[in-house]
Amino acid sequence: MGSRGSRRRAKATVLVVAYGLLVIVCLGVSIALFTQSAWVLRAAAAAAALTAVAATMLVRHQLLVERLAHSDDRVQVAQEYSRITSARVVENAEFVDLMQRRLDRIDERLDKIDEDVATVIAAGDKHSTADAPTVVDLKLRAQAAS
Repeated sequence: MGSRGSRRRAKATVLVVAYGLLVIVCLGVSIALFTQSAWVLRAAAAAAALTAVAATMLVRHQLLVERLAHSDDRVQVAQEYSRITSARVVENAEFVDLMQRRLDRIDERLDKIDEDVATVIAAGDKHSTADAPTVVDLKLRAQAAS
């Protein structure tokens, strides 16, 4: 942030100098008009042209400096976004791996449940429904046990 503040002060200084030069030239040309001397008017016009060129060069230089500084800032922002994106890619890969392992464990449990169900169904096929105890038989067994 310090460099940004110093750039702002430098920009303000350069622009104040450029505008100050233009104000001085305007005042000089105004004074030369009142003298009504051709030589003074020509000298003021030449000085005004040179000063305008100098002020334009100062402003142009400042504009280029600001553009360069802005491009440097954009490069830093782009690098930071690239770093953040790389970190997110790694985090996402870890998350996908974790979720895949969880899904694999769930699939293993479901496979075991399917095997158990198949075993129960296969065992149930060996016996007929007539061999299965009824509710009345279970009540009689419970009474006999007590």
